[in-house]
Amino acid sequence: MNKPNTTYRIQFHKAFNFADFKAIIPYLLNLGIDTIYAAPILQSTPGSVHGYDGVNMHQINPELGTLDELRAIKKQLRESNIKWIQDIVPNHMAFHPANEWLMDLLEFGQSSTFSRFFDTCYSSNLFEQGKLMVPILAKTLDEAI
Repeated sequence: MNKPNTTYRIQFHKAFNFADFKAIIPYLLNLGIDTIYAAPILQSTPGSVHGYDGVNMHQINPELGTLDELRAIKKQLRESNIKWIQDIVPNHMAFHPANEWLMDLLEFGQSSTFSRFFDTCYSSNLFEQGKLMVPILAKTLDEAI
């Protein structure tokens, strides 16, 4: 394995997407960057500026670009001898209507196809069995306490 020497972190979001990144690769090469550390690129909540609020672990975030664009970036990086480290965060799923797995779990409970992907009362003895609780406060934390 080639160890990173000079790493540049990329924070993708809809205002800085794959096309924007591709355009700065020559600049990064001139800086002497040998490794890109990329923030999460899988589908997040609409408008996410960080990617740590995933809603689909099988889909590239369409606000960032397409698989073909990512492949073109890979080709350009390889030609430039720049490596890519990808931050993946399957443990950072958003509580959002676009999260189909979570919505399915909330609707169908233990019989949800996705029940096994979540730490809930259906899969862990750390929780009261049979009682799914949603961690949402109707007021600020100080008011709730």
